[in-house]
Amino acid sequence: MRPKVSETLSGFEQPESGIGPKKTVIFKQLQTLRWPDLPTLLGLLCVSSSVYYSYKGVFAVAYGLILAQFAFDYVDGKMARTIGAGALGIYLDSFSDFMAVSASVAFGWFVGIDSFAMYVAGFLNISAAAVRLAYFTTNKQKGFTGIPTVLAASAVSTIAYLGYFFARAHIGWFVGFYFVSAVLMISDLKIKKI
Repeated sequence: MRPKVSETLSGFEQPESGIGPKKTVIFKQLQTLRWPDLPTLLGLLCVSSSVYYSYKGVFAVAYGLILAQFAFDYVDGKMARTIGAGALGIYLDSFSDFMAVSASVAFGWFVGIDSFAMYVAGFLNISAAAVRLAYFTTNKQKGFTGIPTVLAASAVSTIAYLGYFFARAHIGWFVGFYFVSAVLMISDLKIKKI
């Protein structure tokens, strides 16, 4: 026979199974995490750190961290499709992807694409990423419509990094790639998931 559970438990207390004292639950939010959320959180750490290293001028590390987030995004997607994702994971993934675009914009600024046009292009990239991710979080799709945000962030960061090395005197013109990136993220281009 199961013991009767008191109806006056606070939000942080849950009864333990069987007979015994009540178990205090702290960090309830963390209990909703699943294994696919670990690479998502590691990717978020990467892009957050990328902004710091961009600011410090350590561009190789900043760029590598943006690419690492791309790899973690791929892994978390594969894990979520294999073992299942929690409801929280969908939102965490979208937030991490959004931060990847933000990190790529910061990377562009710090490598020298710092004109007024870059501020406009950066705003458009961040806005396009926000709209795209909100749309895909609320509407399930089999493939992608438009370039995925993490792919756009990685591609534009790669182009900016190459420009930093091979065309530093003309790096300001690379702002055009950020405009293209923003348009491609919200385009109707169809891409299959891998």
